[in-house]
Amino acid sequence: MPDRAAPVLECRCVSKEYKISGENSLFSRTFPAVEDVTLAVQTGETFGIVGESGCGKSTVARLLMCLEKPTAGEIYFQGRRVDSLPERERRLIRPRFQMVFQDSGSSLNPRKRVQDILREPMLHHRIGDPAWVNRRVEELLSMVGLPVEMKDRYPHEFSGGQRQRICIARALSLNPDVIVLDEPVSALDVSVQAQILNLLRELQERMGLTYVFIGHGLGAVHYISHRIAVMYMGRVVEIGTSDELFDRPAHPYTKALLDAAPVARADARFRPRTALKGEIDEHPPQGACPLYHRCPLAGKDCLAFSGEMGEIAPGHFTVCARAWEE
Repeated sequence: MPDRAAPVLECRCVSKEYKISGENSLFSRTFPAVEDVTLAVQTGETFGIVGESGCGKSTVARLLMCLEKPTAGEIYFQGRRVDSLPERERRLIRPRFQMVFQDSGSSLNPRKRVQDILREPMLHHRIGDPAWVNRRVEELLSMVGLPVEMKDRYPHEFSGGQRQRICIARALSLNPDVIVLDEPVSALDVSVQAQILNLLRELQERMGLTYVFIGHGLGAVHYISHRIAVMYMGRVVEIGTSDELFDRPAHPYTKALLDAAPVARADARFRPRTALKGEIDEHPPQGACPLYHRCPLAGKDCLAFSGEMGEIAPGHFTVCARAWEE
């Protein structure tokens, strides 16, 4: 079970801006990909991040992995600030958090055999002698459900689900404390998705791993996550336990996101739904809620948006002031 007293990974008021060049190279503007994100991931839990494409989920993943430096804010790993560390010091702790990407094909070197792909991280970080590393490769393949005999094959000889198992094995090779999974099952068939999700849960129970699971497939995020953060236009708009958030969503965007998901039951076709108006507005009124022009509950008070999280139930937070009132 997650340890609520010991956050292993934290974001504190993190923002990330990118420069966008205009037609004239002398002029450019900044695009806020992530704004004022505050998260705390507890030891042993799966923390899900969900939202539509372009909401900033993958940017948060890169920030957590220290692959990008935040424009503002702080990132902590086991109580130590890591975003401001010199690269030499950051390399020493990098083995302790690993990442699994969406596209397993492009994240594996097509010119290397599986055993070389799995050996490389351990040899680079000087973990064990060559004989031990070879034994560890076979152990990792067994852990992710692949026959040891496959270690001499190349990535193109595997299916998509098998390649993702190899990526998981590579992430496990350094015994990390945290694994960031950036949409690891969205490119797979539904039946294969279930196999990978069950594998991740099994490994977590066996090894006490901590996951940050990023995705836009609501079913997968709900199934594997203990807590979930919902993002819209670079901001976290709601955080809650998986069941609480799916059973009692509070923010209008969360409600619309859940109502847009297909439901197998025929009688649910005519259920009441929350619908948003228009399209995403990249330039909402100054100081207004980012959802202002699309929200069915929007009022004049929404023009003064604080961005602060309010607790509407134990462990359930949202930035929507209307939700607080309800």
